[in-house]
Amino acid sequence: MTPPRRFWALAAVLAAGCARGVPGEVEASYVSGKADGLPDRLRKVDDHRLHVDEPSDLAFADGRLFTVSDAHSRIYEIDDDGDVRSELDVEGRDLEALAIDRDGDFVIADESRATIWHIAADGERHDPIEVPDADDGNSGIEGLAFDRAGHLLVAKEKDPARIIEIDERGDERRNEKIDFAEDLSALAWNPEDRHLYALSDEDHTLFRLDADWEVITAWKLPVKHPEGLAFDGNLVYVASDSEERLYLYELAD
Repeated sequence: MTPPRRFWALAAVLAAGCARGVPGEVEASYVSGKADGLPDRLRKVDDHRLHVDEPSDLAFADGRLFTVSDAHSRIYEIDDDGDVRSELDVEGRDLEALAIDRDGDFVIADESRATIWHIAADGERHDPIEVPDADDGNSGIEGLAFDRAGHLLVAKEKDPARIIEIDERGDERRNEKIDFAEDLSALAWNPEDRHLYALSDEDHTLFRLDADWEVITAWKLPVKHPEGLAFDGNLVYVASDSEERLYLYELAD
């Protein structure tokens, strides 16, 4: 069972004390027995200014890294130094979440409309998916990810925070309130270890989840307002909204 939120406050204090002796490393603040054999440390590789206004999410596929801005209706391809390689104008006005499907097409969320859109090559939206339980103004959809089965996982930010699973037909399969974080700011599936990861902006914490969406590992991040998350194997990309900064960590034993 996932520990209650009050557990993380104590765990974070203990983890901070353990991490002080190893600069650039973040020790896990919580590890369950289900995480046995999985890396439990985050080693900082680098960080750079991210040259995008208010970056809100990250997505990685085929060696390319992308972000979306909630200040501008654009999807940006970026490099590891945070520089913009290309831009795609997208129809929309409150873009908060980004994912890439099996065909390599973008999927974005318009938080203000609680709607997920597929994006054509010219930036036009099509095949909308409405998410009624995420119709909550500024506390709506904040994260998107595709799992191993190709199902779309949706993070509702808060009041309450939820994870919603939608299959390839657009039908809802699971819809669960989570209680391990104050909010959810991003989701990412890591094909390397076959686990879903969740990011909390208000708790500054990265969570590794099991198949029941319960926490098996947690790390308190020294990042202000983390709102973007993506994986390239054991490399972990985290984007800070307020700092407009890109952080790169490595999962390590």
